[in-house]
Amino acid sequence: MAERVFSIVTRPDTGLELFEIIQNRVSELHGRGLAKVVGYEVMSNGRVILLKVRGPAEDVMPSDETLESVLDDDFVERLEALAQELVDGFYVPSFAHCASELGDETS
Repeated sequence: MAERVFSIVTRPDTGLELFEIIQNRVSELHGRGLAKVVGYEVMSNGRVILLKVRGPAEDVMPSDETLESVLDDDFVERLEALAQELVDGFYVPSFAHCASELGDETS
């Protein structure tokens, strides 16, 4: 699957709070039927959280409508208030997923 990855760089004092916000948001989206579309991964240093939004097919990136539903204004505002950096622009094939997704999808 093609996916769009948003890199969220935490500050030392906000990392846990950011993680909880992202974890709750992803859980909420999974509850709305988007388990195969949205996921996250925490990088080994704990300073970077990757929010992943998958497209509908291997070579098809997620639509703008899908991105807007995942990254609504309120959610992004909460992230930006706590993040050192929120970076869009990583386009990669799907290759690794967090533990919560392992039961939902095989890659």
